[in-house]
Amino acid sequence: MKSLDLAHIVTHFVNQKGDTVSHKKLQKLIYYIEAWNLVHLESPLLDEDFEAWVHGPVVPQLYRELKEFGFNNLEVVNDQFDTVDKEIESIITDNNLSENQLGLIYSVLNKYSGLSSLELELLTHNEAPWIEARQGFAPHQSCNNIIPKGRMREFYTSLN
Repeated sequence: MKSLDLAHIVTHFVNQKGDTVSHKKLQKLIYYIEAWNLVHLESPLLDEDFEAWVHGPVVPQLYRELKEFGFNNLEVVNDQFDTVDKEIESIITDNNLSENQLGLIYSVLNKYSGLSSLELELLTHNEAPWIEARQGFAPHQSCNNIIPKGRMREFYTSLN
Protein backbone atom coordinates (compact mmCIF):
# COMPACT_ATOMS: atom_id res chain seq x y z
CA MET A 1 0.00 0.00 0.00
CA LYS A 2 1.23 3.50 -0.76
CA SER A 3 1.47 5.91 2.14
CA LEU A 4 -0.67 8.48 0.29
CA ASP A 5 -3.58 6.01 0.22
CA LEU A 6 -3.19 5.45 3.95
CA ALA A 7 -2.99 9.24 4.41
CA HIS A 8 -6.47 9.55 2.90
CA ILE A 9 -7.86 6.95 5.33
CA VAL A 10 -6.17 8.57 8.34
CA THR A 11 -7.23 12.10 7.43
CA HIS A 12 -10.83 11.01 6.85
CA PHE A 13 -10.94 9.12 10.17
CA VAL A 14 -9.50 12.04 12.17
CA ASN A 15 -11.80 14.55 10.45
CA GLN A 16 -14.84 12.37 11.23
CA LYS A 17 -13.88 12.52 14.91
CA GLY A 18 -14.08 16.31 14.66
CA ASP A 19 -10.32 16.82 14.78
CA THR A 20 -7.78 17.96 12.23
CA VAL A 21 -4.47 16.51 11.16
CA SER A 22 -1.25 18.31 10.24
CA HIS A 23 1.40 16.83 8.01
CA LYS A 24 3.64 16.12 11.02
CA LYS A 25 0.83 14.41 12.92
CA LEU A 26 -0.11 12.37 9.85
CA GLN A 27 3.44 11.03 9.50
CA LYS A 28 3.49 9.87 13.12
CA LEU A 29 0.04 8.26 12.93
CA ILE A 30 1.08 6.35 9.82
CA TYR A 31 4.29 5.29 11.59
CA TYR A 32 2.31 3.83 14.49
CA ILE A 33 -0.09 2.09 12.12
CA GLU A 34 2.86 0.44 10.39
CA ALA A 35 4.55 -0.45 13.68
CA TRP A 36 1.48 -2.12 15.17
CA ASN A 37 0.65 -3.79 11.87
CA LEU A 38 4.12 -5.37 11.95
CA VAL A 39 3.44 -6.63 15.48
CA HIS A 40 -0.09 -7.97 15.09
CA LEU A 41 -0.33 -8.92 11.42
CA GLU A 42 3.39 -9.71 11.02
CA SER A 43 3.90 -8.04 7.66
CA PRO A 44 4.41 -4.51 6.41
CA LEU A 45 1.35 -2.56 5.34
CA LEU A 46 3.33 0.11 3.50
CA ASP A 47 5.56 -0.21 0.46
CA GLU A 48 7.78 2.65 1.65
CA ASP A 49 10.23 2.92 4.55
CA PHE A 50 10.41 5.53 7.30
CA GLU A 51 13.46 7.71 7.79
CA ALA A 52 14.62 9.12 11.14
CA TRP A 53 14.14 12.83 10.50
CA VAL A 54 14.60 15.56 13.11
CA HIS A 55 10.90 15.67 14.07
CA GLY A 56 10.44 11.90 14.09
CA PRO A 57 9.73 9.13 11.58
CA VAL A 58 8.85 10.31 8.06
CA VAL A 59 7.99 8.61 4.76
CA PRO A 60 9.94 10.90 2.38
CA GLN A 61 7.65 10.29 -0.61
CA LEU A 62 4.58 11.23 1.42
CA TYR A 63 6.39 14.32 2.69
CA ARG A 64 7.12 15.44 -0.89
CA GLU A 65 3.52 14.84 -1.95
CA LEU A 66 2.03 16.86 0.92
CA LYS A 67 4.70 19.44 1.78
CA GLU A 68 2.67 22.22 0.14
CA PHE A 69 0.42 22.18 3.22
CA GLY A 70 3.32 23.21 5.48
CA PHE A 71 2.09 23.43 9.07
CA ASN A 72 -1.56 23.79 8.03
CA ASN A 73 -4.16 21.09 8.51
CA LEU A 74 -4.42 18.62 5.69
CA GLU A 75 -7.24 18.32 3.26
CA VAL A 76 -6.42 15.28 1.16
CA VAL A 77 -8.93 15.54 -1.67
CA ASN A 78 -9.39 13.40 -4.75
CA ASP A 79 -11.75 14.97 -7.30
CA GLN A 80 -12.29 11.59 -8.96
CA PHE A 81 -14.93 10.62 -6.36
CA ASP A 82 -18.32 12.12 -5.50
CA THR A 83 -17.83 11.65 -1.76
CA VAL A 84 -14.97 10.96 0.63
CA ASP A 85 -16.70 7.74 1.67
CA LYS A 86 -16.57 6.47 -1.93
CA GLU A 87 -12.90 7.40 -2.12
CA ILE A 88 -12.10 5.51 1.09
CA GLU A 89 -14.09 2.51 -0.13
CA SER A 90 -12.10 2.56 -3.38
CA ILE A 91 -8.77 2.75 -1.51
CA ILE A 92 -9.76 -0.21 0.67
CA THR A 93 -10.80 -2.24 -2.38
CA ASP A 94 -7.82 -1.26 -4.56
CA ASN A 95 -5.37 -2.19 -1.80
CA ASN A 96 -7.18 -5.40 -0.85
CA LEU A 97 -7.27 -4.34 2.79
CA SER A 98 -8.58 -7.14 4.96
CA GLU A 99 -11.00 -6.65 7.85
CA ASN A 100 -8.05 -7.34 10.19
CA GLN A 101 -5.91 -4.65 8.56
CA LEU A 102 -8.72 -2.12 8.58
CA GLY A 103 -9.57 -2.96 12.18
CA LEU A 104 -5.96 -2.50 13.19
CA ILE A 105 -5.74 0.86 11.40
CA TYR A 106 -8.83 2.13 13.23
CA SER A 107 -7.65 0.70 16.55
CA VAL A 108 -4.30 2.50 16.28
CA LEU A 109 -6.04 5.72 15.26
CA ASN A 110 -8.38 5.45 18.24
CA LYS A 111 -5.35 5.15 20.51
CA TYR A 112 -3.07 7.82 19.00
CA SER A 113 -5.16 10.34 17.03
CA GLY A 114 -6.12 12.32 20.14
CA LEU A 115 -2.47 13.23 20.70
CA SER A 116 -1.05 16.42 19.22
CA SER A 117 1.72 16.36 16.63
CA LEU A 118 4.16 17.50 19.32
CA GLU A 119 3.06 14.75 21.73
CA LEU A 120 3.49 12.16 18.96
CA GLU A 121 6.90 13.59 18.07
CA LEU A 122 8.05 13.39 21.69
CA LEU A 123 6.73 9.84 21.96
CA THR A 124 8.74 8.67 18.93
CA HIS A 125 11.81 10.54 20.23
CA ASN A 126 11.73 8.35 23.33
CA GLU A 127 11.48 5.04 21.49
CA ALA A 128 14.39 2.86 20.40
CA PRO A 129 13.74 2.53 16.62
CA TRP A 130 14.01 6.30 15.98
CA ILE A 131 16.79 6.82 18.55
CA GLU A 132 18.91 3.99 17.12
CA ALA A 133 18.44 5.14 13.51
CA ARG A 134 19.73 8.60 14.50
CA GLN A 135 22.90 7.37 16.27
CA GLY A 136 25.73 9.81 15.54
CA PHE A 137 23.45 12.69 14.53
CA ALA A 138 22.92 15.85 16.57
CA PRO A 139 19.30 16.57 17.62
CA HIS A 140 18.68 19.13 14.86
CA GLN A 141 20.96 17.59 12.22
CA SER A 142 19.36 16.27 9.05
CA CYS A 143 19.27 12.47 8.88
CA ASN A 144 17.94 10.16 6.19
CA ASN A 145 18.69 6.85 7.89
CA ILE A 146 15.98 4.25 7.43
CA ILE A 147 14.22 2.96 10.51
CA PRO A 148 14.33 -0.82 9.89
CA LYS A 149 10.89 -2.43 9.92
CA GLY A 150 12.34 -5.47 11.65
CA ARG A 151 13.52 -3.25 14.50
CA MET A 152 10.12 -1.57 14.67
CA ARG A 153 8.45 -4.97 14.97
CA GLU A 154 10.89 -6.13 17.63
CA PHE A 155 10.54 -2.97 19.72
CA TYR A 156 6.76 -2.66 19.61
CA THR A 157 6.35 -6.39 20.21
CA SER A 158 8.24 -5.86 23.48
CA LEU A 159 5.60 -3.27 24.49
CA ASN A 160 2.69 -5.52 23.66
